[in-house]
Amino acid sequence: MLNSYAKKIWTVLVLVVCALLLAVATQYDLAINQRVYSPENGFVVFMEAVGWWPLYLPGLFWGGFLLRRSHQPVWGFLISLGSSIALCLPTFSYLSHRGWLTSVPLWAQAIVVTITFLVSIWFAGIPGRRTSMRLSFICSTGFWMMALVNLILQGIKLIWNRTRFDDMLASGNFDQFTPWYHPFGNGGSSFPSAHTAAAAGALLLLLAADIFPMIRRHVGFWGVVCTLYIGCMAACRVVIGRHFLSDTVVASLIVWGLFAAVQHSS
Repeated sequence: MLNSYAKKIWTVLVLVVCALLLAVATQYDLAINQRVYSPENGFVVFMEAVGWWPLYLPGLFWGGFLLRRSHQPVWGFLISLGSSIALCLPTFSYLSHRGWLTSVPLWAQAIVVTITFLVSIWFAGIPGRRTSMRLSFICSTGFWMMALVNLILQGIKLIWNRTRFDDMLASGNFDQFTPWYHPFGNGGSSFPSAHTAAAAGALLLLLAADIFPMIRRHVGFWGVVCTLYIGCMAACRVVIGRHFLSDTVVASLIVWGLFAAVQHSS
């Protein structure tokens, strides 16, 4: 486990990097998008479709644990099934919107949702009792974190009303552009980036390090992996034109701060 001194150094580095990125975004938010915009890039389309799963997967598996390992099968069924729907249907929508899929019939979507649900139930039966209790705790933390992150982000989006880059591009002008620090924009949901926030759900691995020795021994490695993954998603959201650099930085900071608070209080 990282000692307290290393955690403080890491915290300072994160804040400094985010501050520098926001300073860059203050001057060049629009210019960066205009320079790197490439919505046909296959990797960024893939990340749009599935890269946001880390914040939603814990609920899927927590529902399985509740259904199989606790006395709350009804809640487990509802949470796991709801998470299956929340994972699968948007993925179909993103892939269809980008031309990777034709219209997916309802019966096919239902089959994929059912398979995802059954996998979560099957997975809950694999670990032993002690391990399943630990996993259930981590997944329940992730589920409630997902709910809190969505509540905070949607509230900010309503206040900021920042217009997306690709929407302005489609309209033929960028008069609706507003800097990231100005709330009450011209209409839109660009700020902050929900996809980047969802990718930051990967930070749950660092919470798991407090419980699982195998992760604890390599927590530095997993910290780097999480940082790179979040950064990759942030870059993809800019390249695909759905967000500005500042949208992604602020979203990352919000989720990172929430996870840091949970880890400090646990």
